[in-house]
Amino acid sequence: MSAALVALISGIGLICRATSAAAQSRSARALEPGYTGQYLYRNDNFRTGQNLAESVLTPSTVTASKFGLLFTDALDGEAYAQPLYVPAVEIPGQGTHNVVYVATENDSVYAFDADAPGPPLWQTSFIDPADGITPVPQPDLGSSCTDITPMIGITATPVIDPDTGTLYVLSKVKLGPGEYQQQLHALDITTGFEIKPNSPVTITASVPGTGEDSVDGVITFDPLLQHDRPALTLANGVVYLTFASHCDVQPYHGWILGYDETTLAQVAVFNTTPNGQQAGIWEAGCGPGVDTNGDLIAITGNGDFDTGASPVDYGDSFLRLTPVLGTPGSFTVDTFFTPLDELLLDDDDLDMGSGGNLLLPDQPGPNPHLMIGVGKLGTIYLVNRDAMGGFNASMNEMVQQLNGQIGGMFSTPAYWNGTVKKAGARNMIYTVGVNDQPKMFVLSNGLIKTPWASAANHTFGFPGASPVISANGTTGGILWAIDSTAWKSAGPAILYAFDAASLNNELYNSNQFNSDDPGPAVKFTNPTVANGAVYMGTQTQLAVFGLFPGGERNRLSIIPASLSFGSKVIVGTPSKSQTVTLKNTNKKKTGVAVSIAMETATPSVFTIKSECATTLDPGKTCKVKVTFTPPDTTRQIGELMIYDNLTTSPQSVELSGTGKAPK
Repeated sequence: MSAALVALISGIGLICRATSAAAQSRSARALEPGYTGQYLYRNDNFRTGQNLAESVLTPSTVTASKFGLLFTDALDGEAYAQPLYVPAVEIPGQGTHNVVYVATENDSVYAFDADAPGPPLWQTSFIDPADGITPVPQPDLGSSCTDITPMIGITATPVIDPDTGTLYVLSKVKLGPGEYQQQLHALDITTGFEIKPNSPVTITASVPGTGEDSVDGVITFDPLLQHDRPALTLANGVVYLTFASHCDVQPYHGWILGYDETTLAQVAVFNTTPNGQQAGIWEAGCGPGVDTNGDLIAITGNGDFDTGASPVDYGDSFLRLTPVLGTPGSFTVDTFFTPLDELLLDDDDLDMGSGGNLLLPDQPGPNPHLMIGVGKLGTIYLVNRDAMGGFNASMNEMVQQLNGQIGGMFSTPAYWNGTVKKAGARNMIYTVGVNDQPKMFVLSNGLIKTPWASAANHTFGFPGASPVISANGTTGGILWAIDSTAWKSAGPAILYAFDAASLNNELYNSNQFNSDDPGPAVKFTNPTVANGAVYMGTQTQLAVFGLFPGGERNRLSIIPASLSFGSKVIVGTPSKSQTVTLKNTNKKKTGVAVSIAMETATPSVFTIKSECATTLDPGKTCKVKVTFTPPDTTRQIGELMIYDNLTTSPQSVELSGTGKAPK
């Protein structure tokens, strides 16, 4: 057995460190007033998805002419995890950087400069293919399970403790034939090295139970079948991991495991169905919510549910869990809510927990502590976190239930308390359901008003989207959402921006320009809005959007798009030249210059004479003259290629011509 394999099995772990970016001292881009970073999934443990310290990106600046794709950084696998952002990080030997952290299904964690493209500041990998240690190949879960392909590594969004500079991330690897392992790592955000004495810790767990996979009255955690899709959660010094399955491949259960963030000792274990099966915690990637007293809030999916007075199996249920820390530690179910049609939901695969949990800030009215959850049916449940309602076979006893307002949810709603023209301050929630438009609902006196207050004009297919909000406090709100409908065909992800005060005002979408294509879509991804930029992961790269330098999109007009020399040019004789005109369409006062590296023509029967300098100032034009010398009477096809510093480079002009035999 190799030393690397021994290290992994023993829990020491393996880090393969890539070559870092060239050491250089640089100044990180200045921070927006009040912005401190994004250290966890959807900005906060209520999972509201709101960044309230964003004054650069506003409804007036996010337009197609001013905003778009700035640069990309290559990744080695799909990025299901939401990018995280830490400002002003001192990277040893490389100066101070604003850093964006991205995890991939190839079991890598990257630290990139958030402000400029380039190689990673560091990259940590948890695999060693030379020794047979790889991400889990998708076929290991069966040919029908194509939820994540081709490899399964890191799916859950990591969490960062800014006080200690530690990034916690869960890896999943295949050690060899039939051997699988999940490990919790604690990485130094400045280097990518394991920072805690016991890091990494191998994930194991067991509970008493009689479920279908029990052995001698014990249910044991399965590192292959249990899938950590929800984001890691950090609360009161404990890192929580949350599990469901891959594609309902059985047997599986819902698990929540807690680890002391300093020692990485396991301090709490909860199984949703110890005497049954399933009831995974999926939530489309959303981690459990954390209430103000440290209780965890989660929603389970299909599975067994006990209808008696003291259930222990909690399929299709809202749960409020109080950690009882220790060795072994556990959780107490303080309160729960299970809809009266739970058996139908379970039988028809209509998970309650297909969407994430949104905890609301204190609301007026008789129930100040509220949460929202929406499953596959699109039924909106408004639940009192303090007394969820339990199970009643005659009627659902929660605060409010709304049917038929939105499409089914495989996503998490967003929240914003913002200012709406002519209406003043409003508490608003935002949804993007399947085959539905982004919708905004108003909360009034602790209840959701119907119908919705505004809706966008664009319809999102499966899986919908988890919207996030950027705003400057109560003003300048923008709803951001990724249309990942094309995830299965590796089609492009599309970033959308809508005015959060009036969703029918679409501000921008990345499908307007080929140059703004962020890369192939990954379902369940969330954009991260941080310090005047938007970060989103795709199947192949991290895409970074923002306002263009100089205030306007770099544009180069090339006219005409093609040149034809006809069929009258005598073989062996140069034609009269034809002209291609290049124009920098940026405004003279506010635009920026375009750098032109070169122009070339192929094949050699086409020759050029360029009048263009290396720099084309805003509003200026230059000309390239093209000549055709036919070698024979066959039709010739070629291209004039123009190389510049734009994201659309190189641009091309099609060339064609047919020689005429001499008399």
